[in-house]
This record gives sequence, C-alpha cells and structure tokens, in this order.
Amino acid sequence: MPTILDSAPYSWHDPVARELHRALYRAIPRSSRTLFVAEAVALDTGLMNADQPPFDLWKDVLDLAASSQKTRALVEYLRSDSTVATIHPLLDALLKAQPPVIDREPQRPDGAPAFIANDDTVTEPEALLFHDDLTLSIGRVPWLIEVLRQLIKLAPGICRLEVSLHNQSQSGTGLRIGADLLLTNWHVLFLDGSAATAVTAEFGYETDINGNALPAVPIICKTQTIRGDKADDWAIVRVQQPLPDNIPIIDIFTGATPTQDVPAFVIQHPGGGRKRIAYVRNQITYFDDRVVHYLSDTQVGSSGSPVFDQLGQAIALHHAGGRPQAVAGQLPTKKNEGIRMSRVAAGLHAAGVV
Repeated sequence: MPTILDSAPYSWHDPVARELHRALYRAIPRSSRTLFVAEAVALDTGLMNADQPPFDLWKDVLDLAASSQKTRALVEYLRSDSTVATIHPLLDALLKAQPPVIDREPQRPDGAPAFIANDDTVTEPEALLFHDDLTLSIGRVPWLIEVLRQLIKLAPGICRLEVSLHNQSQSGTGLRIGADLLLTNWHVLFLDGSAATAVTAEFGYETDINGNALPAVPIICKTQTIRGDKADDWAIVRVQQPLPDNIPIIDIFTGATPTQDVPAFVIQHPGGGRKRIAYVRNQITYFDDRVVHYLSDTQVGSSGSPVFDQLGQAIALHHAGGRPQAVAGQLPTKKNEGIRMSRVAAGLHAAGVV
C-alpha cells in the first residue's frame, strides 16, 4: 500500500498528511522560502499562486508534488536542511514508513489552535514589538548569561514523552515536579478522551556542544496513575522506577506572577526532537488569572513544556502554539498560550495529587 509520499493525489483525508502540511507551514512560514523549496525539487512554481497566504501556498506545493510524484523528493530535500531540524523526526518517520509520533494540540473546527483567551492573532503592536532588532545592549549580556545559567540547571528536569494508546501515538514534553511525579498537558496523556496505555519519559534527550546526540535515560511510567484536568489542560503520571539524583525537581508551587513585555523562556522537545530552548523574540504580551500569551517559538511536541520567566521561575505550562503570521511588514511571528502555573498548582492541590 503506497504511503502519503507516493500517493497521487495528495492524501488530505489522512491525518498524517494533514500533519505534514501543518509542520511544513510552521517550519517555513514565508512564501519566498516556500517557493525556493518548491523550485529546488523541480516543481513548476508558475502553477502556484505566490500571492496567497503561506498556509495555502504549502497546500498547493503538496498537491503539485503529489501529482508530479515528487512528494518523497520534497521530504528528502527538507530532511537534509538543518534549518528545519524541528520537523526532522516527522520526516524521518515518513521516509522509513513508520507511524510518526505527533502532538495533537487542541484545535478549533477551522484548524486554528484552541486558545482559551482570545485567539492566536498577532496584533500590529505585537509584531512591531521587536522593531526588527535582534541585537542586545552589551550592558544586558550579563543578564542574559545569568538567565541561561539558571535555565541550564533546570533543563535536566524536563523530558521528552512518548505516549501511545492502542494504534495511536504522539509525543510531548514533560517536567519533573515531585519525587516520582511528572507534569504535562491533558491532551498529551489522553487520546480521544482515554488515558494512554503506555508512556515513556526520556530524560537527557539532548545534543552536546558540537550537536552530537547524547544517550537518553528512558523511564517507564505507570499509566494507571494518570490523572488530569481537560479544561485547564494539565495531566500527571508517576514513574515506575526511582529517578536519578541529577534530575532536578521543577518548583511549580511558588506562584510566580508573569510580567508584561518581559521574556518567556520555553524549554521543550519541538517535533519530538532533542531538547531546545526558545530565548529570542519571546516577550509576554498578555496574561490573566488563567493563561499567559508569549511570542516564543514552539512546534508540535512542545506541549507540556514549562515556560520560565527571567528569574527561572515556572510561570506557565505551554499548551497551544499559534500559527506564524507576518504583520506590519515584520518577520512571521507566532503567539503561544500557556496555562498559568499557579492555576495548575491549585488544580493539583484540589485533586489531591500533592
């Protein structure tokens, strides 16, 4: 049976095919780059409407690639592109004809992310927040070094989650919040409303200073301990074996309050890949007593990631990533939403988990 890489027309009815479309758009949200990729695999870009939004342009690329029997060539080309490393795990699975591990973030019927407060629309003030300036005052460098030093200490407490239920699988990010307790999103540990039947946490799923893969520590979790709250999108699971002493416990119970226009740092496993951190163009633009919005870069697989402030305090649990949008002539920017960590902590107490 042909896979979506060898099928014509493009298999839009297949959830994996739709996931590939979303992943490509999130990884390459600019029309000029999309057309460059299409030309690189010898697709006739003259048959596409280059003036349409990038989301729709990628649909045309995939339709044309399928009809030209070049979907596989397109995926192979992108797999060789180091600038889209966050989607490499998905591309690897497709090329090996294996079921990809994906993150089923909550979505609205039109495919937009299901934000609790407002939506993922990037406003003009948000788009202009950076004024196209990616430089940093030299006087602020010690501040950034100190922030990153704090986050490096916390990073080992964050893990990649592999989750399965019957014939379905997905990935996410989790964090250690107790001696044997891991926290993530409800939508990571529950598939179609049912708790997962297998969960593995991989600590140390990272690369070294030269980009070489480091050996991870897989920890089997006890699925019978899964509990969660769908409304606030949090869930917990306990591990079967003692965790190594070098894995820190992330404090989520201090009750840190977000601050408008300051950075939000997200330590995550985007695309189910090795650990990364979002630390530029990452300002907080909105918060209330339930959620926090921040302009940080995330991907599917980042669900369940802790969001830290500049003091290294956990302020939110990432649960929904926005769509890249170019506003006011600025580079595409994504707005994300996390559940206030103070609200998650209160829910854990109310449920008798801690």
